[in-house]
Amino acid sequence: MGDAGEDKETAASGDTEIEKPETEPKPPPEPEPKPPDVELFVDGFGFMPKSKTKDDRRRSSLFAKTRSSHKDNHEDHGEQSPCASSTNIDIVRRYTWKTKNRMTVQVITYGATITAISVPDRKGVPDDVLAGFDTLEEYFQPRNPYFGATIGRYANVIRDATIMVRPSGRLYMISNNKGHHHYNGGYVGFDKVNWHSYVSGLKVIMTHVSERFHEGYPGTVMCQVTFEVTCDNTLKIEMKCTTSEPTVINMSNAPFFNLAGHHTGADLMMDHIFTINADKFTAVDEDGLVTGERKVVGGTAYDFRVPRVLRAMMPKIPMGGYDINYCVTRGTDQDLAFQARVLHPLTGRVLEVYSNQPGMQFYTGNLLPDPDKIVEPLPAEPEEDVEENENSEMSSEKSSVLGEDEEGDEREGRKSYGYIPLLGKKGTMYKRHGLFCLMPQNYPDAVNNKNFPNSVLNPGEEYIHRMQYKFGILLGKYV
Repeated sequence: MGDAGEDKETAASGDTEIEKPETEPKPPPEPEPKPPDVELFVDGFGFMPKSKTKDDRRRSSLFAKTRSSHKDNHEDHGEQSPCASSTNIDIVRRYTWKTKNRMTVQVITYGATITAISVPDRKGVPDDVLAGFDTLEEYFQPRNPYFGATIGRYANVIRDATIMVRPSGRLYMISNNKGHHHYNGGYVGFDKVNWHSYVSGLKVIMTHVSERFHEGYPGTVMCQVTFEVTCDNTLKIEMKCTTSEPTVINMSNAPFFNLAGHHTGADLMMDHIFTINADKFTAVDEDGLVTGERKVVGGTAYDFRVPRVLRAMMPKIPMGGYDINYCVTRGTDQDLAFQARVLHPLTGRVLEVYSNQPGMQFYTGNLLPDPDKIVEPLPAEPEEDVEENENSEMSSEKSSVLGEDEEGDEREGRKSYGYIPLLGKKGTMYKRHGLFCLMPQNYPDAVNNKNFPNSVLNPGEEYIHRMQYKFGILLGKYV
């Protein structure tokens, strides 16, 4: 009875002790933050030398006087305005995307160039499948075959370096950097300038202003290239242009691939299986220039409408490899159309190309250095005869011993003989038929062929080129 009374008094006084559980319940653990599907990093790749910003490359004689006087005027007035051109930027920036599916893509602002694309094979081992160089200085070399660069104003060849801009009917002479013809934008195309750049979310947007009569083109053109990498291992590129007066535009990008790895060479390159969505191609003459005729691929070695192994098709090509524009099969109102599919059976890597352009250039690295073709050096001759010999050599049949840009040495007034290796990333020697290129584009020389798709851009209009390089893996065995 006494204990019960004490308990009541204790309870009344409010000093009772409440038994606590031995262990307090722990709060639920916070979920670990999920890694983002895509990450974007920015760093520096190098600095533009002053010689590049001054743009002192040699040009054709037609533009030598006008360019030199133009340059003198700018030197008299001091440095150019930052708004005049994007070539006065000193820092070359590099942007790197990494996806949760182990894809890595790198782009630099010099030439709006794709420098690396690393994707996994069927075993999950990533490897770089894009050709390129380790340093910025190597991208400056004249033998650089436009590796991964943005091409403009006009990709591919324009015959006789003349354009007739319709409907005005005005005739313009543009720079002739490939013999008597114009090639990939001229001596200083979009691939040789440092672009302005900024980041918007996971997109990298690069801009450049091409001044009026640069390389002979009419109109001041404002260009924008947007790069984006998505979590499904797709590289998306969008190119836009506006102009101040009627001009021609045909922008593209020139990535050189080998799905077995950029370093593996011609042996594994021949194992690729190609499918190209085109029933016609633009015929070319002996010089590789389009004739204006579109031929049917059926019954020819250009027929890739069904998957074909490159090793079986290459011997059928008399030109030593593919360098041809395909007329892509498209729907009437179709925007992005499937253009090509490439499979490497050993690694299982698959590449699909989509674009809204009517054509696609297929190239198998025919002019990359060929170690099997050795030319003996000619004996030294008097200086008086040098010019005559060089002129005859320039008009003779092209040789692949000088690499992709053999005209570069000829422009400088000297001729080289023998195998000269082209060193790329991590000491890789890029050789003939060791890489392939798929370039969505308008038809070559479309401005001078009325039956080709329109390539003239007028004021108030907007040129838009969308393309996608989509990578995947074939897990099963290809039959």
